[in-house]
Amino acid sequence: MPLLAQAQRIVAVDFEDWGLSGPSTQGLSRTLMRNGSPVETRTVPNPHGHAGEAILSAAVSLECDLLVKGAYTQSRLLQLIFGGATSHILANTTVPVLMGH
Repeated sequence: MPLLAQAQRIVAVDFEDWGLSGPSTQGLSRTLMRNGSPVETRTVPNPHGHAGEAILSAAVSLECDLLVKGAYTQSRLLQLIFGGATSHILANTTVPVLMGH
């Protein structure tokens, strides 16, 4: 939170047709707003179907200078077999990334 408290702009991104379990984008936004952070919520289309590509594309289009993301939400075995957003982002990002697990 101390890092986010210094931000001039925070965009919480939700992707259409992604039914992942976990905290909602709206819940995240409410928590950040309660702590005084300037947050906006965006829902963007997922034209590719690949999570990592969609996240990086959104970060670039929103002109982000830091991407904050949860890491490894799938099991290690699923990551190994199918790949995943975290691996893709680590291998292809052009934006600094802060990940939490």
